[in-house]
Amino acid sequence: MFNMKTSDLFKRAKQLADLEGSDFISWNEAENCINESFVSLYEKLINMGDNSFVASFRTKEKELELPSDFWQLKGVYLWNNGNLQTINRRADNNGIHHLSYEMKNGKLFFYGNPNDILVEYYIKPKKLFMPPMDHEIVLDLPEGAEVLACYAHTFVYKTQDEEENNIIGVYDIDGIKNAFDILESFDESKIWINKDFVFTLYEGDLIVYDLATGETYTFADSVPLITESGDLFVIQDGNICELIFNGDTYATRPVKEFVVYTGAYYFASDDTFTDFYALVNDDGANVIYHNGETTEQNAKAIIYNKEKCFYVAINKAGYLEIDKEEELVNKLIKTGIGSPIGFVGINENTGYGYVAKKYNKFFVCAYCEDTDLDFPNSFYYQMLSYLLAIAFRCKQGADITLLSSQLEMVSQTFEDTLGNDAFQFPRMGNVYN
Repeated sequence: MFNMKTSDLFKRAKQLADLEGSDFISWNEAENCINESFVSLYEKLINMGDNSFVASFRTKEKELELPSDFWQLKGVYLWNNGNLQTINRRADNNGIHHLSYEMKNGKLFFYGNPNDILVEYYIKPKKLFMPPMDHEIVLDLPEGAEVLACYAHTFVYKTQDEEENNIIGVYDIDGIKNAFDILESFDESKIWINKDFVFTLYEGDLIVYDLATGETYTFADSVPLITESGDLFVIQDGNICELIFNGDTYATRPVKEFVVYTGAYYFASDDTFTDFYALVNDDGANVIYHNGETTEQNAKAIIYNKEKCFYVAINKAGYLEIDKEEELVNKLIKTGIGSPIGFVGINENTGYGYVAKKYNKFFVCAYCEDTDLDFPNSFYYQMLSYLLAIAFRCKQGADITLLSSQLEMVSQTFEDTLGNDAFQFPRMGNVYN
């Protein structure tokens, strides 16, 4: 196994393309080029006969859904006590009584009444992530101010007045907003911000400060819910309610029944209210729950994005998601030295997701990890480096003749190592999902 990181691949490709020290390729362009090149290479190598990414399963069903990680079919066989007989794809002029298979609309169909079938397929190439470098931001805050939460470029902080009373302020990094003492009562461990409001839970009530009008509103016996789109809803009287401004104040309108479970004080969900994560006070600890079940992960802030729950905790950041085995998995994001504060939002165009304080400075940090390139051998890394370098040179409008010839040599060397059996039949084509 050949272990490198996606960032190592990017550095090598820049060397080959004579782009060291250059910002000509943006982070978003680089990540797109890396994944496009990887898929191109993946296709090239499996067409050569490389079996490094083959999975298989046996079935007795006559019709089944393709696996979630299916990319391309390798072969279908009749299993007979360990002996294999190749099953061919059904010809258009064959009936359903011939021993054959067919793949259409994301399903496999088996004809001729086979009893036991082995299916081999190539798995989907994984998406490669490369985190951008931490980006320092300058916050013009009062001396000694403590940042409590953030959203996009707006920050909520705690400071003190001349009489040493705690007050809450809002600061926009673009200088649009700078309000002080926005909430008369607040719980600094339960204060949040979204695109429209700053809100806090205080003595069982939800207190909401409108960033646009500067007015404060109170919703008795309510709990906040933030959707994937960043909208604030309130949960009260057994319902999820949307906020409706009627000219003077906000009214609530029920949109879905929902009962808050014991200890839950903050919810994040998809826009259809079908998948919920919550912060729950569980014996004094703030624990993430998923659809009513504990994940045992502590957190101080969560955000829902594309079926994942991103979280920040003390000196830790990560995300929870359901994997292909329908199991909830917890993946950490390496934060280095520093303490995550909150989210600026998961931005796939920049790669940034959260804010952390490091060395008494503030940084916007990546939401993704540097993917391990657990390739079966070094040829993958070499060929992908050249493919990526060629893509970079093409963006420059530069000559790619030398890089193309070097790629061809590496590719030929790899093909020579495969050692195909002289009696192996050509792989079936036109079998994509």
